[in-house]
Amino acid sequence: MRKFLKIMILAGMSTSIAACGLFNSSGPENVAMHFVHGMAKGDIQQVDKLVYWGPEIHNSAQPYALRLEEAKVNGYVMATYQRLQADGGLKEAKIVKNEHTLVNGVEHATIVIQLIPKKGAPRDTTLQMLRRDGKWFVSVD
Repeated sequence: MRKFLKIMILAGMSTSIAACGLFNSSGPENVAMHFVHGMAKGDIQQVDKLVYWGPEIHNSAQPYALRLEEAKVNGYVMATYQRLQADGGLKEAKIVKNEHTLVNGVEHATIVIQLIPKKGAPRDTTLQMLRRDGKWFVSVD
């Protein structure tokens, strides 16, 4: 009975820790998967929140730079969404490559995710990630 109780307590603790997000961190893999699922739903607002636009995009000397970059990303998102919808929607997404690097003191990651539609052939999408202020973002640079 004591052994069973210990197992139940450990299982409960593990579940609550996982629910709090300790094991499900906001690492590059998690952000990349949120980005891909946002694309699969055509949710431009979700996707835009996960993108690092960079200081050169927010340059006041080029007021339309951000809009142009947003238009590029949104076009990519909508094209992916339409391809997936033509193939019956997204059945599964899985990471096939995950490579971390450090460039000039900034953490980067290359995440390749295989998009598996309900019908049709799987396609890979490559996302360049970077970490800024402790958070991971999809880079559009």
